Amino acid sequence: MKQLGLAIDLDRCIGCKTCVVACRNYHELVDPATAVPGEMPYYLRVESERTGTYPAIAVRTWVVPCQHCRKPPCLKACAEGAITKDAQTGIVRIHRDKCTGCGDCITACPYAVIQFDKAAAKAHKCDLCYERVTAGDAPVCAETCMTDAISFGELALLRQDALDAERQIVRKLSRQSVIYVQD
Repeated sequence: MKQLGLAIDLDRCIGCKTCVVACRNYHELVDPATAVPGEMPYYLRVESERTGTYPAIAVRTWVVPCQHCRKPPCLKACAEGAITKDAQTGIVRIHRDKCTGCGDCITACPYAVIQFDKAAAKAHKCDLCYERVTAGDAPVCAETCMTDAISFGELALLRQDALDAERQIVRKLSRQSVIYVQD
């Protein structure tokens, strides 16, 4: 099985959240007529870290999607079989038709990326735009990133590209199928 994933360039990510908005729009996660700031669902989020002291302060931002774990704790926690790891792509998916809304997968996820749709009483999360990927396209987040901070592809090739470009892979963040690189 090849594992598809993302490479996030920490030197390029500016925290603009274009990827978050594009993802919400593509997956129709938000009804614009009823959306309330701070309560909108998301499949990826932007985190940041500040370092230094005034006047030399630096801010580093990065995107956190589903990590599509090698051994997904959410899959193990789902007694209903609603979560699968695709054998061809390595993408972890939640099949809403099988989800009972128990929330065990949400509790099991160490990355806090699984959302709960109260109206439908179902769990949902990033699936790397599975339908797009299987049709040969990139996930929406990678396609719309204004600074080209998000790259998509086979994880082994993304790692090799980073090494070939003499980029550092940030091991603290790069534990699953999303790698974070910097100079």
